[in-house]
Amino acid sequence: MFDRDDLLLEGLQEVVKKEQIDTAAITGGIGSLQRVHLHTITTTAVPSVDKYWNFTGPIELASVQGSVIGGDAHVHISIYDWDSKTVYIGHLEPGSVVAYRAEISLTVLEGVKTERYTDEKGEFRIRQR
Repeated sequence: MFDRDDLLLEGLQEVVKKEQIDTAAITGGIGSLQRVHLHTITTTAVPSVDKYWNFTGPIELASVQGSVIGGDAHVHISIYDWDSKTVYIGHLEPGSVVAYRAEISLTVLEGVKTERYTDEKGEFRIRQR
């Protein structure tokens, strides 16, 4: 669980490192944020073109999903921005700050070692080590 003023992505990455988690599924999460940084894709071309969003204010964290591959957390979130009355979905970026609390669930895949890599075509891949 993360408390007021905690950095969400950085805090999750700290837990992954401390617990020596190599591979896990991020199965859910809820909470509230006071600042959020996220990005979304804007095209299906390769390489992708990303749009970055930054919000401050009362933000509801509706869902969290993702993976931990090779000890690196890749996190997607759905949020509701109270000020704009808009739902946003995207990749969680560093600098997102918890308002009151946030809870994230992980299912650790014990004994499984994975890594991200770029193949010869320049595409992102995941493989077991």
